[in-house]
Amino acid sequence: MPSLIHTLQKLVRKVDQAPNIQQALDIIVDNLIDALKIDICSIFINSPDDDDKLLLMANRGLNQGIVGRVRLSRGAGLVGMVAEKAEPVRLQDAHLHKSFYHVEGSGEEAYPVFMGIPIISQRKVLGVLVLQRAKLAFDSDDEAFMTTLATQLANAISHASRSGQISQLLSEDNVSVSCTLQGVAGAPGLTMGQAVVINHGVSLHSVPDKNVSGDQAILDEIINFDESVETVKQSLYEQADRMKESLPVEECALFEAYAQMLDSGSLIDDTCQLIRQGLWAPAAWRNTVEAHAEIFTSMEDEYLAERANDILDLGRRVLQRLLSSQSRERNYPQEFLLVGEQISAADLASVPLDRLRGIVSEHGSGSSHVAILAHALGIPAVMGVANLPYTRMEGLTVVADGYSGKAFIDPKQSLKQELQQHIADEQSLTDSLRAIKDKPAVTTDGFRVSLFVNSGLMADLTPSLMSGAEGVGLYRTEVPFQVRESFPSEEDQFRIYREVLKTFQGKPVVLRTLDVGGDKPLSYFPIREDNPFLGWRGIRITLDHPDIFITQVRAMMRANIGLNNLHILLPMISGIQELDDALILIHRAKDETEEEVQQEIRFPRVGAMIEVPSSIYQIDEICRLVDFVSIGTNDLTQYLLAVDRNNESVAALFSSLHPSVIRAIEQVVLGASRQDTPISVCGELAGDPIGVMVLIGLGIESLSMSTGSLPRAKKVIRSFSMAELKAYIREAEGTLEADDIRSFYIEKLEQRGLGGLIRAGK
Repeated sequence: MPSLIHTLQKLVRKVDQAPNIQQALDIIVDNLIDALKIDICSIFINSPDDDDKLLLMANRGLNQGIVGRVRLSRGAGLVGMVAEKAEPVRLQDAHLHKSFYHVEGSGEEAYPVFMGIPIISQRKVLGVLVLQRAKLAFDSDDEAFMTTLATQLANAISHASRSGQISQLLSEDNVSVSCTLQGVAGAPGLTMGQAVVINHGVSLHSVPDKNVSGDQAILDEIINFDESVETVKQSLYEQADRMKESLPVEECALFEAYAQMLDSGSLIDDTCQLIRQGLWAPAAWRNTVEAHAEIFTSMEDEYLAERANDILDLGRRVLQRLLSSQSRERNYPQEFLLVGEQISAADLASVPLDRLRGIVSEHGSGSSHVAILAHALGIPAVMGVANLPYTRMEGLTVVADGYSGKAFIDPKQSLKQELQQHIADEQSLTDSLRAIKDKPAVTTDGFRVSLFVNSGLMADLTPSLMSGAEGVGLYRTEVPFQVRESFPSEEDQFRIYREVLKTFQGKPVVLRTLDVGGDKPLSYFPIREDNPFLGWRGIRITLDHPDIFITQVRAMMRANIGLNNLHILLPMISGIQELDDALILIHRAKDETEEEVQQEIRFPRVGAMIEVPSSIYQIDEICRLVDFVSIGTNDLTQYLLAVDRNNESVAALFSSLHPSVIRAIEQVVLGASRQDTPISVCGELAGDPIGVMVLIGLGIESLSMSTGSLPRAKKVIRSFSMAELKAYIREAEGTLEADDIRSFYIEKLEQRGLGGLIRAGK
């Protein structure tokens, strides 16, 4: 068995290094023939256009003419039986089995010894791995080996299915990239247009090393570098001016910030130093850019990773100038989507915005600058689309679904027509939503709901204000901490909080105190834990470091002087002692601030986040100590269901519509009601149209969500009565599964003619 383990390790490495799925399959069948001393090895996988059909994709030992042509229905033949049973099958005389199906012209008659192993991923059978011999039976060790290998193969097949590789291999011209890929929702909306691929023309990784010698040669390299930097810098300032025609001035500051990164500092100085040491400018610039980007990417934090992408984008632009690569003139279609490996804000500024309909990017997240600017421009964005075949997408029809995070590449005619109808429905819905922007969120029987926005970046403020929001229900103050190399000073924090509070003057703004740890680390404050989500995070960190907490609260209170719209929210409260300790520090911060400014200041309203299960059972005691509570459904769901939604293996189990989560929210509502304490929800469930129906039916009067979700939430609220929503809660009480609860509410929305809203909740 040790030799089999060694064989498996070598084989897995080869598969991982294969450039595409077909070569991975061929590697497996070739190597298994020798390793297991077998006569035939075949791999069947699900047909991309019909999961009930199994297609022979790789084989050694049979007639090669049947590869790609043999299709078996699930349940038909021994291979179909293995797929249907989803378990291994070993037979000594396969041809005598009642399910045996002979493939004419295959040549398998002489190999009756059979073993079939299902290839399974996430409970779904993706295919079948088949071994055949003339005489020697397969034993349990063979089965164990093949089962282990099948789990590795499942990852490769799943990856290939998502990226459209299998469809491409089966297409007659072997060129089509028609596929549906999953990314993350960057900015809401549904749109269609021709793909315009951003090609930065050069790659930092492809720059060769080259030495220069002599003072004049080094001086020439430095001059070339300086001129290239200056050209790119001026181009960025020009793009900022151009963008001011479509965006508020404050939104355009990003491009000026890009340019300022090229003014001076370590990016420039480090490059010049490498040139003086004898490296030609392109390689010196490559080394500097990659070193600076690596500092950010190694932090494994989403927002900081986006800053690395900013540096890499600048790096590509300067390198392109250094190598004198000229961007060709482009003819932009009337309706196009910007597509590429990494779409930057500068790319967005360089295209005709009046024709731009959407963005699809292989990299990036919902917190990237491009996604935020897409919000401001009102165009859908799909970010983080793994395996996006952008190099072959120029001119293809692309559909971006900024609600579900799906990108439809070159959809077939039937799907294209369906998507066009969805887009028409979306436009009609958008028009109707625009008409209710300034109307109150009131049910048909007069129940008033307050709608707020979640925010975390200054660039979010303008679109949030324009959305009709009644204030900020959650401002994530950790962002200014994450983008720095050390803790921000009280003065730095004061300026940020003052701007947020002033932007929403006259409206409540809920500033959450520092919530780091878990999936939100600080590069300069490393936390090493085996289980960070159950470790040192949220209020636990700031209570252990009262200096950090008091500095932040003082900055908040100073920022609130003369505005008086500050609310403070405490994250990750799991017990009364934490709440007591935090309130003592807040009072201390108030006293210190009053002494400093020499005037009495108003004590802000203080609330607690309900996101830890223990807080549900102490809700009455918590409500007696605070002015309001806010339910964070994201973490509450994660902890109640023991599901890390960032873990692909269990992410499908994450649902805030799980009956246990709904019952927990109901307990919190009842407890808050007993203490007459205002309650809101600020998790993602608040922005899901179905979640809105559930939460209001439970008695929630205040919801906070992303800017793009707010109009749909308002539409739902204005379309139902409170009596109906309460009745739905009672009607769904006996439902045991989250999917069934969602289906129940989808039916109610469709009956009211609001089926188009459902896309936002997927």
